[in-house]
Amino acid sequence: MVFKGPLKYLVLFAFSALFFMLNACTFNGLGVVLPYMVQELGWAWAVAGLGFTFLGLSCGLASLAPAIAIRKIGIAKTMLLGGAVLAVGFICMAIAQSSYTYFLGTILLGIGFALCGTTAGVNVVSHSFRRSSTAVGIYFTAGGLGAVAGPLIVYATQEWTGEWRYYWVGAAVCAVLLSIFAAIVTTDRPKLQDEEDDRHVDRESGGWTARSALRTAQYYIVVGAYTAFLLINTTVHGFAVQHLSESGLTMGGAATVMSAIALVSAAGSAAAGLAGERMTPRHVAMLSLTATVIGTLALIGGGSWFTIPVTVLGLGIGFGFSYVSTAMLLIDLFGKRPNLELYSIMSLISTTAAIGPALGGMVRDENGSFSVVFLGCAALGFIFLVLLTWMRRPEEPELLLDPALDDAGQRAVTDTAQPVLAA
Repeated sequence: MVFKGPLKYLVLFAFSALFFMLNACTFNGLGVVLPYMVQELGWAWAVAGLGFTFLGLSCGLASLAPAIAIRKIGIAKTMLLGGAVLAVGFICMAIAQSSYTYFLGTILLGIGFALCGTTAGVNVVSHSFRRSSTAVGIYFTAGGLGAVAGPLIVYATQEWTGEWRYYWVGAAVCAVLLSIFAAIVTTDRPKLQDEEDDRHVDRESGGWTARSALRTAQYYIVVGAYTAFLLINTTVHGFAVQHLSESGLTMGGAATVMSAIALVSAAGSAAAGLAGERMTPRHVAMLSLTATVIGTLALIGGGSWFTIPVTVLGLGIGFGFSYVSTAMLLIDLFGKRPNLELYSIMSLISTTAAIGPALGGMVRDENGSFSVVFLGCAALGFIFLVLLTWMRRPEEPELLLDPALDDAGQRAVTDTAQPVLAA
């Protein structure tokens, strides 16, 4: 899907606005509104954490849906479908009285996030801009700003109205309006376009196909790093507010810390996009993992004024660089043409990250602390930091000339890539 001229900037704005809403009102907002829901509805934290797990699980399991939908019905209709699913999910959250309605809402929000989120956004944005790293950085920066706004909006809504349900109603309205806007600006591209350009790019970058990329060890290292980022991110956002409030901060102070993390993350996404034009995506990913590990360890210290700045900077930089670096690392290693499928499969595999919040809730109910969970998150991040440090670039598949060329004289790509393990 390629947009050109002034239209590509409007498309970037539409997808960025939609991603802003998704980050503000799903993973980031839910972690702040959960304490209010738990208090009013009398749930255990295991129940609250399970809903967060359903959110991540449904988002991951639906990861192939946007790739299929975009190729079958086009990007515009995919955005409309995703917006409708999101709206129903937000309404379920708004009317929740039992845990079952809450679980249904989080499942629908995960599916809607998958349809309207990063798989579609990264694919469209990266294909439409020559300086794709910068454009993807802008897209994730918008998401980071949404993460800043989400906790503050929840807290402000609760303070002004005393009713957390209004937050979910507003989110439903925003989902409908922004998905319609995204559909309008993309409606003139019902099918994937510019396949000739994609083939040309892939011939220059080694002729990678999704099948050949899936046979390399490097792909699964990138997927593992992305999964680690996602697990740490969802676990931290699910329980950090409660953890900080139990460690000496007020609810408002804890929400402010999360917003500060998101603010640094938003700046980090923009910086990562620019850094990606000058540094290799692998080095950007390594920097992100290092900062994430440090920030997660500092979070164990709770509300200490010594550890809070380290937590904010570490997690902010780590989260901000993470999604840009892994998205661009896939493109850097395997090219743009198979990226829609590779990103979707990566998101599907990363569904395993959904176990983090569920385990976190269980640990909290058992021993009254989230510290052990955060320590485990840091250990996981360190493991993939080591793997990325050892990882070498995969050997490019050979390009063999097909004796039966088409009218355009295109070459047929033979899947001959072999896994290249790190030295």
